[in-house]
Amino acid sequence: MVGKVKTGITGLDDILLGGIPEGNCVLLSGSAGTGKTVLSHQFLFTGAKEGENGIYLSLVEPAEQIIRNMSEFGFFDQTLIDNGKISVKDMTKDIRIKGVDFKDVQGLTDTLREIIEDAEAKRVVIDSITAFCQNIGETTKIRDFILEMGYQLKYLECTSLLISEIPPQKFTYSIYGIEEFIADGVVLLSDFERTGDLIRSLQVVKMRGVGHSRNKHVMKILPEGISILPMFKAGIE
Repeated sequence: MVGKVKTGITGLDDILLGGIPEGNCVLLSGSAGTGKTVLSHQFLFTGAKEGENGIYLSLVEPAEQIIRNMSEFGFFDQTLIDNGKISVKDMTKDIRIKGVDFKDVQGLTDTLREIIEDAEAKRVVIDSITAFCQNIGETTKIRDFILEMGYQLKYLECTSLLISEIPPQKFTYSIYGIEEFIADGVVLLSDFERTGDLIRSLQVVKMRGVGHSRNKHVMKILPEGISILPMFKAGIE
């Protein structure tokens, strides 16, 4: 029986009947400001506190800025970074140092695998799969990269979140339309307007191995981290 990996996010583990199935590769889709980065880090810090190494691979922001932004939250623990339980990598820098071309799909996936192996990571966040694909450019190579990366993450027995950046107010999960088909799960973060206010929401669209709710839930970003509530409990019908 496949084990469950707790996200540590109030409400989300309940929706997933205990957590993400171990080894699943999950597409975390959302536009700017919907909470993708916070959710991803809470997932990593939860694992590190339970003894699982985690790694955050970013093409979007420098590592120092990511750590500084996350340090405001209650789940953050600098000692876990200092002790190597959590690694935050600026992939633009690492790829340039290794002399790998983004057009070289095998070289790119080999580099990702080596970095994950060196960190002994069992929880992986890639921020973002969209940025990787944009740098690769060619549709055929994008498909090859996504498929090969999925195989590598499975081989390494990692539970992974692939951040997908999508336009606001669009019912889509990815830019290239490939990512959601290789993923074991899709979690959609979005927002909707009520009385002039934008309210964040979370919806588990699919998750292999879990008979989950597909209802839209309200997502709140609090000082201690993320909390997920059913619409009616949040006072929204």
